[in-house]
Amino acid sequence: MLIDITRQLNDFTLQVNAQLSTQGICAIFGRSGSGKTSLINTIAGIDTPDSGRISSIEDCFFDSEKGVNTAVHLRQIGYVFQQARLFPHYSVDANLRYGYAQKDDPDGRFFQQILVLLDITSLLKRYPNELSGGEQQRVAIGRALLRRPKLLLMDEPLASLDLPRKQELLPYLAKLNKVLKLPILYVTHSLDEVLYLADEILLIDKGQKLLHDDVETVWNHPLMQPWLNQDRQSAILHASVKEHHEKYPLTALALSHDHLLWVRKIDQPLQSAIRVRIYAKDVSITLSRLPAEQSSIRNVFLTTIEEIQTNSQNVRLKLALADNILWADITPWALDDLKLSVNQQVYAQIKGVSINHSDWANI
Repeated sequence: MLIDITRQLNDFTLQVNAQLSTQGICAIFGRSGSGKTSLINTIAGIDTPDSGRISSIEDCFFDSEKGVNTAVHLRQIGYVFQQARLFPHYSVDANLRYGYAQKDDPDGRFFQQILVLLDITSLLKRYPNELSGGEQQRVAIGRALLRRPKLLLMDEPLASLDLPRKQELLPYLAKLNKVLKLPILYVTHSLDEVLYLADEILLIDKGQKLLHDDVETVWNHPLMQPWLNQDRQSAILHASVKEHHEKYPLTALALSHDHLLWVRKIDQPLQSAIRVRIYAKDVSITLSRLPAEQSSIRNVFLTTIEEIQTNSQNVRLKLALADNILWADITPWALDDLKLSVNQQVYAQIKGVSINHSDWANI
């Protein structure tokens, strides 16, 4: 999908030029007030750019030079807002059928598929005020999907939910794209949601595109670092499930042919492709490798220092590991004592128990 638009907002100019994938989930990421919602509102047709073009492979929604500005209801775009916005006086069934084109689904097969996909069959006779926040959002998503959109826009759909409800809803969101093959533009400022859901990231700040690429590339890019505060500094590595330990609740992830990362057990089949997040605070450095029987650390990898970033409180090392990178946080004292330098080979130690369920996702 081509987005090449300019629109003057109150505080800045929204100016984005990006070619988004027609498959998968693209996370539109940035701080609050960066222009994320304004961007998808122009795609939906709710707002009109000052100039530019918005088009998919099949349709042109907006073209300032040609005078094209397709009406909202003709764009075949679904929209899920932060709040569910269900009709309070309608049952769940009636809410779902609002805008549902039954003539395009005469046997009701698609309707039933959506009910099953979102696990809302048992909710049909209930009313919105009888639903939890997570259930309301699942119904809102179902209503958007039943309009048979070619593209789904989601504007921070989990922002109003507490943590348990967010964790409840995330698996449903992950299934949407995989089952329906429906491209999704997903607005968020949550790194956890990006890790779990996204295939690519469009990073914007003050209305400007900073980066657009696959999740690993953007996450590990220097321009992304301001969004990863001191405690959240991390790298994303691509891996596959290699084996499950016979005796202990541990799983080995293959980072490359020669590198196995042992983590808490991941209930996924062998060969499953995943991405895993490793925090810089959970990576330590040593100049020599201790025998396994003399250390509690199971994950020790020979790496190369690519970059050393220093400030008065902290030293951050960028480490090359196969075709991945790691970040490690150490003290200035350790830097001086170890006499570390760029291009030096060191051993990176990673605590496998520090990697929790929220730190990996299927890809």
